[in-house]
Amino acid sequence: MTTARTRPGEGIQALPSAAPPAGAELDDAAILGRRIRQLRKNAGLTLDRVADAAQISASLLSRIERGAAQPSLPTLRTISQALGIPIAALFEGEDRSTASEHDAAGRRLVVRHADRRRLKVPDSRIQYELMIPDLDGAVEVIWGSIPPGGGATRPSSHHGEEVIVALAGHVAVVVDDQEFLLAVGDTIRFDRSRPHRLFNPRPTVAEFVLVVTPPSR
Repeated sequence: MTTARTRPGEGIQALPSAAPPAGAELDDAAILGRRIRQLRKNAGLTLDRVADAAQISASLLSRIERGAAQPSLPTLRTISQALGIPIAALFEGEDRSTASEHDAAGRRLVVRHADRRRLKVPDSRIQYELMIPDLDGAVEVIWGSIPPGGGATRPSSHHGEEVIVALAGHVAVVVDDQEFLLAVGDTIRFDRSRPHRLFNPRPTVAEFVLVVTPPSR
């Protein structure tokens, strides 16, 4: 996957000490930060090395790991690339599958709703759930949810093609500078190399399915 270059301070929302966001958002940032720190330590990499590869400052990466700053999805992509892992590794959850979800050769084919791995991006408040066992195949399928007023504040671009299907509420998709509003059952397809972002402009929760090829690496 390719992504726009991230410079120090871009794609990050610091948590002010005087007026912190809601507790749930703080928890989301802390959980994600701990996950990133553990993956970095597992790889035997220093803060400086990962920050340099991700093109952000070491102090910024440290704040992310402590849950004191909220990374955007593009920033998470650059961090995962710097760690040498697919972005799916940032999704929380364990493989709790049983033999009934595997084929005769032992390959996992089925993902139960309760067993989806989840990623909550604090910056946008978008929650993603991986609907497939891994990203080793030709497509990536993700369920997403955006609360009222939530969504990405800046566009990103990557390699591949993307399809979004609106399941509930309304999903606004901005491709280049053009906005498309999807209602339930509506679909959009576009080249992911075009700058794009999602947000929810309505007072009800928006849900969607995201299909990407090739999968995010």
